[in-house]
Amino acid sequence: MSTHFIIDFETIGQCAREVPAIDCSYTTFEWERFTENPYSFKELVLGMEQAKFDIKDQIVNHGCKYNERDLQWWLDQPPALRQNMKPSADDLNAAQFIEKLITYLRLSEVDCWWSRSNSFDPVILERIAQNAGKASLLGDYLKWWLVRDTRTFIDAKFDFNVPGGKNAFIPVSNIEKWEYNFKPHDSKHDVAADILRLQAIARAEADLEQVEI
Repeated sequence: MSTHFIIDFETIGQCAREVPAIDCSYTTFEWERFTENPYSFKELVLGMEQAKFDIKDQIVNHGCKYNERDLQWWLDQPPALRQNMKPSADDLNAAQFIEKLITYLRLSEVDCWWSRSNSFDPVILERIAQNAGKASLLGDYLKWWLVRDTRTFIDAKFDFNVPGGKNAFIPVSNIEKWEYNFKPHDSKHDVAADILRLQAIARAEADLEQVEI
């Protein structure tokens, strides 16, 4: 079995060099399962790891910043999506997050790792690891030459004409149920969705039916 790791950050803003992270979800998956024992949306979300960040710590101690427009975008979202912006006892600083992540990565050797844009999430991850003084250690588990971009993979498979645009095609057979359950900008749901998109492509290439949500 080949083990793949995938990560997604939610942030206030779009500049990877300076935005504060709100939260981060990540998990591992086995590529062979796509055709042998396909994942469901529920299984992926329930098995997902998530970390919530101390936003104030990032601004005060690491120079992160955001503008009013980016903050307002989040304030305009439904209450459930705004919840992780509120301070809580579970908030992690850079060192705590990297320790939590490395503890997770020690459980299995990663053959490839994925993000939705390699100019964004891996840059943020590297920045946080540097702030924690753990960039070299993290690199032992997530080697830079093994990172892959789900956007590029999906675009290429559709000859850059993805149904729905922005490589956001619905990756299960029940579209109505997907639209009811999937929450955009929820990092757990975004990670699960991209795993299922990779799975849908693998199953289509193997001439297998798509799975239910």
